Order: sequence, then structure tokens, then C-alpha cells
Amino acid sequence: MAAIDVEQASEPAATALPDRNSPRGWYTVSVLSVVAMLSYIDRGVLALFVQPLKRDFGLSDTEVSLLLGLAFTLPAVVVGIPASRLIDSGVRRTLIAGCLALWSVATAICGLAQNFWTLFVCRAVIGGSESVNTSASLSVITDSVRRERLPRAFAIQSAGVMIGSALSLLLGGLLYGLLDHLEPIVLPGFGTIHNWQLVFMILGLPGIFVAVLMMVSVPEPPRKGGTRPEGYPIREVIGYLIDQRGMHLRLFFAMVLFAIINVGLSAWLPAFYQRTYGWGPEKAGPIMGAVSLVCSLLGLFAGAHLAERFGKRNDDANLRVILIAQGLSLPLHLIAPLMPNPWLALGFNAVAGVVAVMGGPAYYAAIQLTTPNEMRGQIAMLYAAGMTTIGGTVGPMLVAVLTDNVARSEADLRYVLVGVNLLVVPPALYLIWRALGPYARLYRERVDAMAASSPP
Repeated sequence: MAAIDVEQASEPAATALPDRNSPRGWYTVSVLSVVAMLSYIDRGVLALFVQPLKRDFGLSDTEVSLLLGLAFTLPAVVVGIPASRLIDSGVRRTLIAGCLALWSVATAICGLAQNFWTLFVCRAVIGGSESVNTSASLSVITDSVRRERLPRAFAIQSAGVMIGSALSLLLGGLLYGLLDHLEPIVLPGFGTIHNWQLVFMILGLPGIFVAVLMMVSVPEPPRKGGTRPEGYPIREVIGYLIDQRGMHLRLFFAMVLFAIINVGLSAWLPAFYQRTYGWGPEKAGPIMGAVSLVCSLLGLFAGAHLAERFGKRNDDANLRVILIAQGLSLPLHLIAPLMPNPWLALGFNAVAGVVAVMGGPAYYAAIQLTTPNEMRGQIAMLYAAGMTTIGGTVGPMLVAVLTDNVARSEADLRYVLVGVNLLVVPPALYLIWRALGPYARLYRERVDAMAASSPP
């Protein structure tokens, strides 16, 4: 597999590719940021309605966790891994636009659900179609922007993720507040539409228009340094990961652990503010959304700047930024749920949010810069599959099961959040630390190979 690494590392010198620094490349990054934003609005808004959902559908915390987790994550793997071959060999722009239209329609249909299983199916369609987006977007961006500017480009794309996560709370909460006075709408022969379900209909439809915009205005970039247009079979991809296990397997399991805590926290924080401080969705949503929006953007671009600055001197720069960001955010996440009032809790969570997301652009850059071109989609998808399936399922479920079976009451959710942080984050930090050396060596091999293959 070492031969594949060198062969695929070959990339013309930056000076030979002025188009990768052109406005068109950055326009592509911007549109993909909007697509990411819509993706996270649609996947994240359900967390805001945990309490209304339990009330109107008669669900337990564990059942809600299945909607937040398994219903979304399992289809993401079933669809995402096979689709990753299309990312490495097909037209990525068309794939992203088609999936965007599909998950947008599925989100709107959530507004018509009448029971647990209908919502489960809708969430499954959303999870399956959204699974393609991140890996395909990262591949497109890597072929559209110069290597030394990738952390900045990934920060812009990740900004869409953070804006979407924030807007799912901000817009979701505002819309719920505006619709709170509406009585349930009874449709003869169909069922009842609750006011919170109307939010799904409103938020789902804009994605269809963005899908059309993407098809008509975003170019499919040529693949940088690619020599296998048909892509690699999954067995060769897995073989490459095993060959580079000192870096890739450690980073993979670390990111899965971080996903457990990140998804678990995002899924249950709205319920935490309601149960602990009495903030309902109409109050918690806009406040949390606004704070998250500002803090996430600050953290993303600070992290991109730090990664680019460290990258001038250190081959392990990207993983070093991840280690610093996650290590510094841990004590803040431990303190926040224990605060005596919601404003102090919000303040500590805000600072933790700035610090934690600093590692996002560095993570994306690390994966792309140590991966052969026609493997990028599949390797990114395997990472995403683990983070989505294990992290996205175990995170919400772990918090729910501990709350239902260990905590004395719903109000003890705050202590569960502290315990989950202590259980999950330290092992992840250890794995990142162990991966620093192998990552630096692999990164240097690929950069040297690129330099050797560049024209004089």
C-alpha cells in the first residue's frame, strides 16, 4: 500500500494551479457551507422538542434517544459506505445536490408524522441522505483550494455546520414561540398536527431551492493528483488504513469517542436547561442558538489560524490543535452543568464551545492530507460512519440510559452529563497524543512526495 500513498500524493505545484485560488473555488466552498448549514438545521431541530415529543407521542427518554440517535445513524452507514465509491469516482456535485433535495423533503414530512415509527422512518431517510454530504464536500473542497489554505477552507465549510446547529435551536425556538398559541390541527381521516411539527415543515423546504442552485452554479472540479478514475475497492482502502494504523486507527477511535460526547451533549442540552432551570424550548432555543453561533465561528477561525501557523513549523500541527482544543474544553464542560443558575452554565458552555470547535478544521485537513485522492471519499466516510453510528447512537443513548436507570430523577441529568464527560474524553485525548508521531511521519512522506513529483 505504500506505493499507493506515493503515487496518489503527486500533485502539481501550487503555482501551476492558479484556478484553485480563484473566486470560483471559494464560491464552491461557500455553497457547500450553506449545504452543511441546511444539513445540521434539519438533523438538529428534533433535539429542541424532546419534552413536547414525549408529551404528545407518549415516549420515554430511551425512545426519544432512538429517534435522536439510531434512527439517524444506522441508515447513515447502510447508505453512506456504498455511496462513498460514487464520491471517489462519480460527479460529486450532482450527488450532493440530489441528497440535499431528498433530506429536505424528508424533514418537511416529519411535520406530518403521527407516531414514533413514522418519525423513525423520516429520520432514517434524513440520516441516509445526509451521510453523503460531508465526505463528498471535503473531497470537492480539497480539489478546489490550495493545500496550504485547506484549514481556512474547511473552517468556512465547518462554519456552515456550526451555523446550522445554532440555527436549528435559534430558528426552531423562535418558530415554536410564534406557533405556541396554535391549537393542534386535526385532519379528518389523517390525524393531528401539533404546533411543533409545523417547524419541521418550514425548515425543510429551503433545501430544495439550494439543491437547484448548486446544480446550475457549482462546477465539478478536476481531481488533484488522481490516477485511478475508477477509485479503489473497499478492501484496498481498509488495507491502507491498516498499513497506517499507527495514525489512522488511533485517530479514528479518538474521533468516535469525541462524537459520543459531542452528540450526547447537543442532544440533551436543551432538556438539561428545561429540567434544571425551567427554560422551555421557546427560551432555551434562541439563547443557546445565538451563543453557539457566535462561539462556534470564533472557535473555527481561531482553530484554522492556529493550524496554519503551527503548520509552518510542525508536521503534527493538525493533530496538535485537536489535542489542545479538546483538552482545554474538558474542565469547562465538567463545570458548566453544576452551575447554580442558567446564565453561569451558559457562560461556561460558551467558552467550552469556542475552545472545542477549534479542532474541527484541523481534523478535516488531517484526514484529507494523509489520504490518496481516490480514497478520500471512502476513508472520510469510514470515519464518519464510525462517528455517526457509534457516536451518534451511543451518545444520546448513554445519557438517556444513565438518566432513566441510574439517576434518581430527570433533574439529575446535570450529573449524568458530568459523568459521561469524565468517562469518554480522557481516553480520546490519550489516543490523539499517541497518534501525533505517526501522523507527522505520514504527513511528511506525502508532502515530500508532492515536492518530488512537482515540475522544476
